[in-house]
Amino acid sequence: MYKSMLVATDGSETAAEAVRVATELASTFGATLHIATVYRAGEGAALNVPEMILGQPEGIDRGSVAATAAESAASLARSKGVNAETHVVSGDVAERIVEIAQQQHVELIVVGNKGMRGLRRVLGSVPNAVAHSAPCSVLIVNTT
Repeated sequence: MYKSMLVATDGSETAAEAVRVATELASTFGATLHIATVYRAGEGAALNVPEMILGQPEGIDRGSVAATAAESAASLARSKGVNAETHVVSGDVAERIVEIAQQQHVELIVVGNKGMRGLRRVLGSVPNAVAHSAPCSVLIVNTT
């Protein structure tokens, strides 16, 4: 059914649940799993500022932190026999996730539901933005 899937992670515990679900689906379907980590240079990393960089000095290389988060998720997927590719980019999180999905001809995007409640739901959340602009199906995993 799905030959190519994408999961977004920021290295947080909630994102790890989305990665776990995406890995299970990719294994079931024999799909390639694209793992995206998007960071905002100078602002914080990935989908939301991940726990792994909170309290870190301003000079931290956010690209390296994002690459570590992506590679950690890829290692988990590979340990389950899934072909995993990482994509680490900077910019607007939702826009870049959609761009990667388009470039890689992804058939399913998996994201966690973090930010879909309360004020952030009204102001806009990454899962909501991805769901409204994705070129494919989107699975929003209950991670919170």
